[in-house]
Amino acid sequence: MQLRSIALFAAILAAGARAGAQDVRVEVVEASTGKPIIGANVSLLDSAAVTSLGGGFSDQVGRTDLRAPARGAYRVRADKVGYDTWTSVELHLGDRPVLVRVGMAPTRIPAPIMPRSETACQQLTGPGTPAGDLWIELKKALTANAMTEAQGLVPIDVDLYERVLDRNLAVVSERSEQRTRIPRRPATGISWDQVDSSKRGVASNNDVYRAPDAATMLSDQFVRSHCYAAIRGYGPETGLTGLEFKPATVAAQPELTGVLWLDPKANALRSLSFDYVNLPIPLRIARTTGRVEFQQLAGGQWIVPRWYIRMPRVARVNSTDGGSPAVSRDSLVGYQEVGGAARPAGTAPVSTGAAKAPSPVASAPPTPASAPVVDSPPAASQSMLTGIVYDSTTGRALSGVQVSTGGGRFKTQTRSGGGYELAIDGALDDTLVFEHPRLRLFHIAERLQLFSMPAGGRGRASVIIPSYESLRKRLCGQNETGTEAQGFMAGYVRDAVGRPVPRAHVWATWQILWVEQNGRLVSTNQQRIVETDSNSDGSYMMCGFTRNAQITAKVGMAGKNTVQEKLAFPANMVLEHDFQLGAR
Repeated sequence: MQLRSIALFAAILAAGARAGAQDVRVEVVEASTGKPIIGANVSLLDSAAVTSLGGGFSDQVGRTDLRAPARGAYRVRADKVGYDTWTSVELHLGDRPVLVRVGMAPTRIPAPIMPRSETACQQLTGPGTPAGDLWIELKKALTANAMTEAQGLVPIDVDLYERVLDRNLAVVSERSEQRTRIPRRPATGISWDQVDSSKRGVASNNDVYRAPDAATMLSDQFVRSHCYAAIRGYGPETGLTGLEFKPATVAAQPELTGVLWLDPKANALRSLSFDYVNLPIPLRIARTTGRVEFQQLAGGQWIVPRWYIRMPRVARVNSTDGGSPAVSRDSLVGYQEVGGAARPAGTAPVSTGAAKAPSPVASAPPTPASAPVVDSPPAASQSMLTGIVYDSTTGRALSGVQVSTGGGRFKTQTRSGGGYELAIDGALDDTLVFEHPRLRLFHIAERLQLFSMPAGGRGRASVIIPSYESLRKRLCGQNETGTEAQGFMAGYVRDAVGRPVPRAHVWATWQILWVEQNGRLVSTNQQRIVETDSNSDGSYMMCGFTRNAQITAKVGMAGKNTVQEKLAFPANMVLEHDFQLGAR
């Protein structure tokens, strides 16, 4: 949409002016108020308004200067997220500078915020559709970022890293590198021989996989080869608007799929989350994922402050089955990750932590300072048991856990730091019980522990709730494609006053439009359902959920109204949710 509510005018400057020939001085303001607009992307186009011949960003007073390559007919275009695109009439540039005043109006139709589509995504057809309207806004920011990098408008300092991760994403080794005052972000990537041991030394340039840049996302070839859908943000992207893209056709070549995230309140492009699909067969053993973040500087330029790409590392292993010949197969040994952080040259460093997945807790954490410490020995006939309860799903110690012997004669509770002390008269040869709703919910086997200790002895017993990823593997197993563990949903069903409701029927349905089968992306239209009954304590658990599932969950039983809720699965693929049933 174009607006020309403020007239464009050209002023011929004095013959003795110092400005050079074919200069265009541009002033960008709000159409209704005349206030300067900072950070508008201003471009000089050919007379057909097709080819960009250079550009810049409006400064703190809304101004920028453009230089035409020669005399002739040109147009000026101004873009900014949240404003309608403005394009001038045809300008005829000669020996003297021209002043152009641009009046921009806020976009009258805000970018749509929609639930995840339940129909196949469509190719972009321009404005008038949710995806088309959203693409118009995203394209402005992507174009500004591509221009910033291509022209080297912002010298940057960069901290690069390359990490080797184990199967649980813990860092095994890391190599880092710093570069200062470089014109653009380095095109770092991962080559096939880094992640597939059978390809050592034979990878070609075509075997390098990189995080996509703005220029790639804007290219006509990429747009034509993908379909798009406008979606509502979920999980960590709640409150954002997403433009989801997928390959338009099923092919044998590696393709990108992912989501561009826009903050509609701040009118800012936030990030790109992406996956590679249709990779060579050895690399299909696990997902290849990554993230690119975007930031607009005070001067209007756009940079990428953080980015990474993570691919599975594969090794060939030989296995034998009895007297059968050796069989060679691909095995996942971990992941390779490359990425970095960038900032305007000379500014303070930023952490690369946002690009690094947190390592799950593999063993008991150090005892917190608040955990009890017994300095003096117990009485001669009294035994003392200490320990800690830690919840890796939240990254915090678990307080309020009742710790007791099987008969309940001796009991205590964990404190705020997760630690406890349990004094026992005489010897102990009994079952130690750790009681807490989260321990029951996740079926933690260590909740019951056989323990023996002589009179006057000291012992230690702890319980660690594993990370969500470990729980998914332990409780649910692999998904149908063997690429990752299934997602699960767990919680409690209670009545109107909070009492547990046993034997309530819990079920969930969702639609699957795309599924990766044997490493290839295949379009489907499947209705999935999982169901279970709540236990005597009201708890329930259901496995089998797919990544990014948007579910309709229901709970029902005789004499109660059926409860129905629409829920979105978070990125960790574990949804904790309690239901409350009310009487009819």
